[in-house]
Amino acid sequence: MPQGHTGVQAADTKTRQIYSLLRERIFQGQYFAGMRLPSSRELALELGVSRTLVVSVYEQLVAEGYLEGRLGSGTYVVDLGDRKPERSEPSDQSLHSPRMQPDDGYGFDGVDFRPSFPSMDHVPRKKWREVAYKVYDQLDDREYGYAGPAGHWGLRLQICEMLLNTKGIVCDPEQVVVTAGATQAITLLCKLLLLPGETIISEDPTSTFIHGIFQTAGADIVPVPVDAQGLRVQDIPGQARPRLVFVTPSHQFPFGSILSIGRRMELLEYARHTGCYIIEDDYDSEFRYAGMPVHALRELDAERVIYIGTFSKNLFPALRIGYMVLPRDLVTPIEGIKRLMDMHTPTLDQAVLAQFIADQHLQRHVTRMKRVYSRRRKLLIRSLGETFGDRVHVSGDAAGLHLIAGFPGHVFGEEWVEALAGRGVRIYPAEKYAIVKGRFEDRLIMGFGDVAEQQIPEGVRRIAEVLRRQGEI
Repeated sequence: MPQGHTGVQAADTKTRQIYSLLRERIFQGQYFAGMRLPSSRELALELGVSRTLVVSVYEQLVAEGYLEGRLGSGTYVVDLGDRKPERSEPSDQSLHSPRMQPDDGYGFDGVDFRPSFPSMDHVPRKKWREVAYKVYDQLDDREYGYAGPAGHWGLRLQICEMLLNTKGIVCDPEQVVVTAGATQAITLLCKLLLLPGETIISEDPTSTFIHGIFQTAGADIVPVPVDAQGLRVQDIPGQARPRLVFVTPSHQFPFGSILSIGRRMELLEYARHTGCYIIEDDYDSEFRYAGMPVHALRELDAERVIYIGTFSKNLFPALRIGYMVLPRDLVTPIEGIKRLMDMHTPTLDQAVLAQFIADQHLQRHVTRMKRVYSRRRKLLIRSLGETFGDRVHVSGDAAGLHLIAGFPGHVFGEEWVEALAGRGVRIYPAEKYAIVKGRFEDRLIMGFGDVAEQQIPEGVRRIAEVLRRQGEI
C-alpha cells in the first residue's frame, strides 16, 4: 500500500478516536450542558495530536448538534435534555487505542514524562490488602450504611494528626471534610463562594485542570505571575476584588518555587483587607529532597486560608480521596452542598485509609518513595546534563515529582510534541499550563515519578535525536 494512503488512514483513525472520546464525555456528563470546552490548541496538546485534527473534530460535533461555537467566546456543549442517543459497543480496536484515554496513565507504550504523577509500580498493594481485610472484618454493621457528608470520623482524626506532625497545622476533625480528591474540594468551594462573573486570582502558570474548574464556575480569572519567591502579590491588580485566591505555596505548580515568608504575609494581609479566602493546594510537597519540610500557609491564618490535600500523589490516584481543612464558618454550608452532590465519599475506602495511616504504613511508604523519586530525579538531571550540557537549565527540582528543563532559544510547539510522540516520548511544554501565553515556550515540565529508571536516559536521548533532526542542536 502506498505510504501516503497509510498516512491518510492513520489520520482518519485518530480523528474517529478523538471524536468518540469527546462524544463519550458528553454522554457521560463529564462535558455537561453549557460547559466551555478547551481551545483546540489546549486539547491538541493534551491529546498529543495536531490542532488541525482537533478543529476538524470540533466542527463535526458542531455539525451534529453536540457543540455550538460562540463568536469570540469559544465552543460550548449543547443541552441535549433527556434525549438518549443510540449507543453501540466499542470495537476491539477502539478499546485498545493508545489515544482513547490520554489522561489515565495507560495506553501509551513509551516514555511518558507526565508531571506530578506517582509511580504505579510501587503501589503498596500487599499492605493495603492486608489492612483492608482487617478493617472489613472489624467494621460495625452500621458503617455499611449512609455516612455524613464530611467523611469518616476516624480518617478525619488521622488527617488532623498527620497535618500537625508534617505541616504544623492545628485543626479539629470537625473542620476536615473528606472529598473525592482535591478536584471535588475546589469544585465545592467554587459552588459555595463564587457566583458567575466574580473574580478569582490565580497563579500563572497553573494546572490546566484547576483552571478548567474556575472557567466552569463562570469565574473572572485574573492571572498573576510567579517567580522564584512564588506568587507576585505586588502584581495583583489594584482594582481586583476577588472572592478567592488560588496558590500552591509549598511547591508551586508547575515551576516549583516556595512562597516566601514575606510574600505569605503580604498575601494574608491582602486577604484580610479584601475579605477574600485563599485556597492553599498542597498537592505533593511531602516529597522534598533538600532542607526541612515546608510548613503550610494555613499555619499563619486559620480564618482566611482553606487548606486542600490529597492522597493521590503519596498513595495512588485511583483511591480518589482528598480533603480540605476549613474555617469553622464554612463547614456547615460545604457539608450541605456535598450532601446534595454525592451524599458522601465512599466510606469503606476511608476506613481502610484511616487504619493504613494509624498503623504508620503511609509514613513508611512516603519515606520509601522519597528514596525512589530521589534516584529518578538525580538520574533525569544527570541525563539532561550529559546529553545537552550547558544548553539546558534545570530548575524547580527541590520537591515533588517533576522538574523544569529550560532550553533557551527553543520553541516547543505542537509540531514538536507530535514529532516526539512519534518517537515514543511524551513531553509537556510549560506553555500548556500558562494562562497568559508566549512567556514559557522554551521550557518543558518533565515528570519523573512514574518513569522507570531505565527509561529516563532513553527518553532524554530521543528528545536529543529529534532536536538534532530539526537542526536545533
